[in-house]
Amino acid sequence: MVNGWKVILATMVIFGTGVVTGGLLVRSVERSREHRPQRAGAAIRPGQLSAAGLMRIELLRRLERELELTAEQRASVDRILRGGQDRMKKLMQTVEPRRREEYRKTVEEFRAVLTPEQRKRLDTLLQQQQRAREQRKAAPRRERPVPAPPATTNL
Repeated sequence: MVNGWKVILATMVIFGTGVVTGGLLVRSVERSREHRPQRAGAAIRPGQLSAAGLMRIELLRRLERELELTAEQRASVDRILRGGQDRMKKLMQTVEPRRREEYRKTVEEFRAVLTPEQRKRLDTLLQQQQRAREQRKAAPRRERPVPAPPATTNL
């Protein structure tokens, strides 16, 4: 039973990690939608964009540079990337309630195979995990450095 307990606990940890990662992704996409510069070369203050927003800007800059996009193409690509982020956010909003319900069911099934003492220990572990998530949420976000725009050379 000890090996079974380890497998079940490992599965719960992996599942919990996925839950946290998904939540962070949704939060990241929401923040990137709130703070969009007008163009890729626009001045961006540190901490203004989320990771997803920065990745979109960096991808756009790289595509602009590597593919020598015209201003029209660049604007179209930016609209496409933003649209993709918006669709992903909507998708995550539809999935989130089902994910929570599946998590709740999994925990209940998991609890059903435990002894009363093990259930108490599991409850303690889950409460600690919840507190850790809340502390991470409440902690001030570190400002991330914003990469400098690429240097252009005219030969």
